[in-house]
Amino acid sequence: MHNRPIPSLPRPALGDLSARANLSAARRRVLEVVEASNDAMTAVQVASALNLHHNTVREHLDALVDAGFVTVSTKPTGKRGRPALRYASTAPDPQQMVDAYLLLLDAIADTLGEGEEARTTALEIGRRWAELTPGTIAEPVVDGEEVDRVTALIPYLAVMGFAPEVSGDTVVLRSCPLVTRNHRPRDLVCTMHEGFLRAVVGPDPEAYERIKFLPNGPDGCQLSPAEPAQEEPGLKIVHADVA
Repeated sequence: MHNRPIPSLPRPALGDLSARANLSAARRRVLEVVEASNDAMTAVQVASALNLHHNTVREHLDALVDAGFVTVSTKPTGKRGRPALRYASTAPDPQQMVDAYLLLLDAIADTLGEGEEARTTALEIGRRWAELTPGTIAEPVVDGEEVDRVTALIPYLAVMGFAPEVSGDTVVLRSCPLVTRNHRPRDLVCTMHEGFLRAVVGPDPEAYERIKFLPNGPDGCQLSPAEPAQEEPGLKIVHADVA
């Protein structure tokens, strides 16, 4: 009996993005020029675009080839002499990757439909998301000091890309990972985040009812403690309109 070979997985794209972050500013600019071109470029063309000497640019391109961000090839010209080396990008464009997954989330939200049943399903997706995320029960004690439920959410909001900042008894969300200049997430995607945060706060319904999500102000969305009598039954995450 022959053992079937275990299929190998492709390399993780996030590894490429992590390596990209470690590039020097000059090398990253060279990569960005190559990425922006529809056709493979010569070192002279890249140098012209950046107003740099082609030998300097060639050193950066060689390093990018060694790192796997760029491929190099030659294209016969029919002329005498050695054809110029041409460079093309192999690295994923971060913004294109983000846009692709934002559209995936929109597709999921559109498939869920509308109404209370869709909202309930979106909350359940968020709850399940929290279950699959290690260590997602907000601890009421941080660095030995007791904190309120809103403050306990800060580590999770930071990891999710909301850039939370404490202002008095309110947490201001300075950014949203799902908002771009031309894109605003569907309401049900925000509801999935709501389900995630409800699960993080804990299984006690009274716990998350004491957290209030305020509409987006001049500085961003806000979370603050709320008395149970003043809080409406559901949480609400509100995003500003995209300019």
